[in-house]
Amino acid sequence: MVLLYSITVFLNAALLFIIEPMVAKMILPFLGGSPAVWNTSLMFYQACLLAGYAYAHFGASWLGTRRHAFVHLILAVAALSLLPVALPAHWLTAPTRDPVSLVLAVLTVSIGFPFLILSAGAPLMQKWFAQGKHSAARDPYFLYAASNAGSIAGLLAYPLLLEPRLTLSQQNHFWLFGYLVLLISMSLCALYFLRPLTGHSGEASAPVEQLDPTPSDSMEVSFARRLRWVLWSVVPSSLLLGVTSYVTTDVASAPLFWVVPLTAYLLSFVVAFAHPSWAANPFLIRLQVFLLLGAASTEFLNATRPAWFILPLHLISFFVTSLICHGQLAKDRPGAQRLTDFYFWISVGGVLGGVFNALIAPVIFKGVVEYPLAIAAAAFIRPYIGESDASKLSRCLDWLLPPALVALILVITLAMRHAQILPPGNDRLLICGVSAVIFVAFAHRPLRFGVAVTALILISLWYPSAAGKLLYADRSFFGSYRATLHADGKRHVLFQGTTVHGAQSSDPQMRLQPLTYFHRTGPAGQVLRLFAKLRGEGHVAVVGLGTGALACHGSAGQTFAFYEIDPLVEKIARDESLFTYLRDCAPKITVIIGDARLSLAKAGDNYYDLLVLDAFSSDVIPTHLLTREALQLYLKKTAADGILLAHISNRYMDLAPVLGRLAQSLNLVAYIRNDFDITPTESAEGKSASRWVMLAHREEDVAPFLVNRRWQRLDEQSTGELWTDDFTDLLKVIHWH
Repeated sequence: MVLLYSITVFLNAALLFIIEPMVAKMILPFLGGSPAVWNTSLMFYQACLLAGYAYAHFGASWLGTRRHAFVHLILAVAALSLLPVALPAHWLTAPTRDPVSLVLAVLTVSIGFPFLILSAGAPLMQKWFAQGKHSAARDPYFLYAASNAGSIAGLLAYPLLLEPRLTLSQQNHFWLFGYLVLLISMSLCALYFLRPLTGHSGEASAPVEQLDPTPSDSMEVSFARRLRWVLWSVVPSSLLLGVTSYVTTDVASAPLFWVVPLTAYLLSFVVAFAHPSWAANPFLIRLQVFLLLGAASTEFLNATRPAWFILPLHLISFFVTSLICHGQLAKDRPGAQRLTDFYFWISVGGVLGGVFNALIAPVIFKGVVEYPLAIAAAAFIRPYIGESDASKLSRCLDWLLPPALVALILVITLAMRHAQILPPGNDRLLICGVSAVIFVAFAHRPLRFGVAVTALILISLWYPSAAGKLLYADRSFFGSYRATLHADGKRHVLFQGTTVHGAQSSDPQMRLQPLTYFHRTGPAGQVLRLFAKLRGEGHVAVVGLGTGALACHGSAGQTFAFYEIDPLVEKIARDESLFTYLRDCAPKITVIIGDARLSLAKAGDNYYDLLVLDAFSSDVIPTHLLTREALQLYLKKTAADGILLAHISNRYMDLAPVLGRLAQSLNLVAYIRNDFDITPTESAEGKSASRWVMLAHREEDVAPFLVNRRWQRLDEQSTGELWTDDFTDLLKVIHWH
């Protein structure tokens, strides 16, 4: 019986967490590859889990456990009518719908009902087991560990085994087969539970209420206790979405990077409920102090490098914090008769964390503030170590001492900066370093430590950034944007996340000279300037707007069409107090809002002479813009002698083999130019290193541009896998070093 139930619960959870990244990946191409697709999806999944736990808890109470078992099996069979998963594609192509409501609506109609059934599976089967005669029935929480182990297995299996080997349609049918196996296994569990009613055994199961009470059974499940369950679950949930956004903003919005934080989250549940004493270990609680301060400090410093240190620091900090919070839940879990009640309130906390990050924070904050705030919340709810001093003076010092010390450090730093004692750019490092060292002494008092971390985070939001004076900040579903005045005072710079997306000089003589990756001496500058001479009345399409700088390489007779998915980017590019490329550049310019592939499909065939692919979400190029079908669309919309120019600069991925394989598949000639050697003069002007690939049907089409000998053939790099709309594999293009 234990084996049967364990396997069934494991399989139920594995299927639940395989379908999450699979369906999110199906939706991703329709919304520009935005990391917010996963966070919104995750919030939906948390809400479905809450609904599933509510159905498991209240359904059994209203119908009785046995009747509810019959009902659940009927509903599980009915869910087959919605499988395999099919998305309402006509909704996803609607141009005016709010992206958040669109994702939620698509998920609801495509997998909402099957996901609800799976969400209720684990608590229901644990309840069935708890009402049996087995000796382990009194404390069935080991099945919760099996459920979380299944979740982890499903999550890891998707990016490591399924995604690299199966297309999306094959994954969909594989999942349907798994669901059929689950139905058989679940039916056996139900029959085992219902055996006394079927006449196979005269031995009746003893209700849980008749079992000898345990210490946890006798504890009252009060409102305050339920509130603690919610609090200990809401903080890890918010941290989960926050650290996921942190990781996927600059690496890739893809299942591989979605599942790493979620796996850590689930692993913390497994460890906490299997070994609650581990989660309450004083060493672990002390270690959390250094991890939280480290994570808060990198946020304060806006540090992104070295990635091999920064990313593990945040992931380990998240895991340890989740383990401690979930350890508190495991220690306070009630008896088996309140099992579904307990899961319901844990799920409430999970949903609240998801709603805060996915729905509330984007509305009330201009920047990504929810993650550092969750770090501060984690500092507040740390367990006490040793005896606590509850005197009135200590409580006052908890609130007053940390901000007073931060203010003192800030005043001293500003004085040293004014006196030019500090080397340029070291002021933030001094504030952060001194504060972190002092705050370690507050670790034994969670309230004081929480106030200290909060004070540090609030100062980081106000204190001038090393990137320059903030001129504008806002966010949308597709990203968080900042426009700053560079530290040298000579140019405005646009950031999305931590990545520069364009800049413009404030010098009237240089105002219309494109900077950063689009500098006149770079690959894009060379191609577009020569193209303006060769085809002075040509049509140019640019996928990705940024600041609109590329248009300034064109001639007055040319037309430039920018395809941009985010209306906020156009708003920033047209704000004349920030950037004036769209207003002042010579060509006739239009901006078309919407996903590039959907919008380009409406353009005339063979209309464009040059198509430039420069679409990024922070540092990530959406994968659906680099598939065989995408390139076929680009070629269809360009002239027979037209050129494709792709910007593939990236800190973490080598996309040259992908372009090489696509060129080989479509019989294109391909050249690459790595523009990494920047002279001091170019650097002072604002040029950035970049990497570009040029593709065309024939060698003679690109011959005029090969005068610059730094263009090299890409044939030697054509060993990559062929990316299609149904198959992409990021594992093989990542710089793991």
